[in-house]
Amino acid sequence: MRRFTILPVVFLWMLLSNCGKDDSALSFNTPRNIYDLAVEGGINTYTKTQYIRLSKPAFHPDSLPKPISDAHVEINDGSRNIAFSETSVAGVYSGIIERNNNYNQAYKLTIRYNNKEYTASDTLRQVVNIIDDFIPLSVVRVSGDKVKITIPKHTFGYLNPSRWMIAYSGIPFWNPSRFEEMLYYSYTHSRGSPNSQYPLTDQNRESELPQDGIITIYKFSLSENYARYLYSLFQETEWRGVFSGTPARARGNITGNAEGYFSVTDVDMRRYRAGELVR
Repeated sequence: MRRFTILPVVFLWMLLSNCGKDDSALSFNTPRNIYDLAVEGGINTYTKTQYIRLSKPAFHPDSLPKPISDAHVEINDGSRNIAFSETSVAGVYSGIIERNNNYNQAYKLTIRYNNKEYTASDTLRQVVNIIDDFIPLSVVRVSGDKVKITIPKHTFGYLNPSRWMIAYSGIPFWNPSRFEEMLYYSYTHSRGSPNSQYPLTDQNRESELPQDGIITIYKFSLSENYARYLYSLFQETEWRGVFSGTPARARGNITGNAEGYFSVTDVDMRRYRAGELVR
C-alpha cells in the first residue's frame, strides 16, 4: 500500500504551488525577432494593376498590425522601375505593370522606409493549365439536385506546387487587392505530408451547391523558392501535432530586418458548373 501514498502528496504540492497566483497577470515572452515591417503581395499575370501591402507587425496578443503609409515602393520589371503609390486603403500600394508576363524572368521589389532599404525578387514561373492538371477537390451528388463539394486545404504529391482559390456562392472571386482572401486559398505540394499523425482532414472546406451552380477555379504558379517558403511556414503554423519536431524558422525573401514574401505568379482561371465536376 505504501506505493500509493505519493499521490496525495503530489496533489497537495500542486494545489499549494498554485495558491496566490493571479491568472490574469500572465506574461508573454518578448519575440525573438522584432521586424521593421512585413510585406505581402506581388506580381500576377491576371491583371495589370498590382498591389503590395506593408504593415508594422504586432508583437503582443492585444495589438494588431499597423499599416505603413510613408514608404517609397517600386518594382523593376526587367527593364524599368515602376513607382507604386498608396491607395485609399492605408498600407496598400498599387502600380500598373504592363510587362507582367515575363516568364522565367525575375521582378525586383524595392522599399525605402525610415531611411532603410529593403529589396526582394522572385521569378515568374508559367502555370500548368487547370484542364491539364488534377483539380484538388471532390464533388459528389447528394439528395435532389444538390452536390457536395469538399476542398482540402493541403494536397501532397503533385508534380508542380501550386496555390488555388475555388470560389462559388458565398465565397468571393479572387481579387489581388483584397489580402484577406488568403483564408480561402488551398495548396498542392510537391513534397509529401510532413506529419502523418496530424489530422489534415480537419482543414477541409465543405459546402452543398446546386448542380448548375457555378464554381470558379483560380490556379497560381509558385516559384521553387516561394513553394519552399510556404511549406516551411505551414510547418510552423498548421502542421504541428503531438509528434511534431521543432521546425526551422520560415524566412521570406525580403532583405534587411523585414518579414514576408514578395511573390510573382502566373494565373489560370476556369469556370465550371458543379455537376460537371462530379466524380
